[in-house]
Amino acid sequence: MSKMIRNIILATAAVAAFAVPALAESTNCTVTAPEIRLRKTASKKAKVIAVLKKDAKVTAQSCSGGWVKVASDDGKLAGYVGGWALSSAAPVMVASTEPVPLPASPAPAAEAAKEVPSNEKLAMQITDLRLKVLNVERDVDLMRKDIKKIKVAMKHKK
Repeated sequence: MSKMIRNIILATAAVAAFAVPALAESTNCTVTAPEIRLRKTASKKAKVIAVLKKDAKVTAQSCSGGWVKVASDDGKLAGYVGGWALSSAAPVMVASTEPVPLPASPAPAAEAAKEVPSNEKLAMQITDLRLKVLNVERDVDLMRKDIKKIKVAMKHKK
């Protein structure tokens, strides 16, 4: 293979490697949590780069999931946040002078949309469950200590 063809192939591969991430579709996301830490890598132990406040606008490939790589709108900050704290940008409402027709009959209860809890409500429920688990673990440890004391006392009675 000639050097010229090899150089063309290498140059094409390099351009493709840099162009593909730039051409990836990005989504505008909004921070829904009161605040979320922007981290250098996708780990709770990673260095915190910044703290994003509620309603901050960022871009990402997806606004949900586990760790989501995001970038600020100005491009100065980039890192990872928890996808639970993001939502896709709210749709723009357009005012209309036309009246909105009402449905003829109310929707059946089975078709009615269920209430989706907010992120804050879910975080509170998770915290409550963790505290209950910790209390159970503490109670089990206390019972184990009591059982050991009883066993020791029974050995001394023999």
